Amino acid sequence: MKINAIIESKDGGTLVLDFPRSIYDVYEKLQSVGIRQSPHQITLSDEEGDDVRVKLYSEDEIGKHLLLTLKEQNSLADANMLAFMVDNAKPDFRSKLEQNLLNDQYSSMQEVTDDIKQMLYESGPVKAVFYCPLVGEVTDEEGFSSPVDGRFLKSYAWAVEEALEADTADDEMDMAEFFDEDDGVKAKLVSAKWGVETYRGRLFGRIECSLKEELTNAETEILTDWISGQNSDGYGEHFEQQPIDTEDGDLYVSFWNSGDNYSIMTRDELDEYIDNQGMTMGGM
Repeated sequence: MKINAIIESKDGGTLVLDFPRSIYDVYEKLQSVGIRQSPHQITLSDEEGDDVRVKLYSEDEIGKHLLLTLKEQNSLADANMLAFMVDNAKPDFRSKLEQNLLNDQYSSMQEVTDDIKQMLYESGPVKAVFYCPLVGEVTDEEGFSSPVDGRFLKSYAWAVEEALEADTADDEMDMAEFFDEDDGVKAKLVSAKWGVETYRGRLFGRIECSLKEELTNAETEILTDWISGQNSDGYGEHFEQQPIDTEDGDLYVSFWNSGDNYSIMTRDELDEYIDNQGMTMGGM
């Protein structure tokens, strides 16, 4: 399934793109014809006088019906993300999604994406939630940095949550798509979502996994090792480089640390961690 876009700038540059594609490739292609606006800023408008005019079309039936859910106020990035989500829908519910589109069950992009997320959630009826300690650093206006832990971070739980949501808003792939450690776990893993949760006076990292069926003990160990790797060298490493604006200064939050007490834990193990290990790093 493809959506095609004819993009014209008022300066005469013309670009033809097919979606879905990498959002970074969209940026590069726009710049190659002199369009400096972000694909998030370019609306799906084809009116005279627009700085950038966009015409969308599709040559297949699914694509044609999908276009009916996009409005002028949606952006080029929206069209790309929607095409990606439909084109990469899991086999478990792909036929149902396509039938809904052909029957014009959706009146907006939001309805399509919400339904895909709901179908994805339902396709993984088994939920496994893991936790990890969070650490951070606050840099004040004078450039001085101070380490902080979960006891400090709980005061900014809302800010960390917003930063996580903003950081993943443009992600076209669920983190589960990056799992390639074990065929058995891969067949069961539907979704993996990074978040945070305040528990017993501290803010912890929370990774919720949706699974088609329960994991064995050995498979759980494989999955938690992968989560730990993502926290240290994958998504977590990326996120910890993003400053979060707070009253105390720029806050940087990490899902990983090199301490001896670091681990990926279940809720029961988290209680034991708090009771027996505690946290040695002080807050501000």
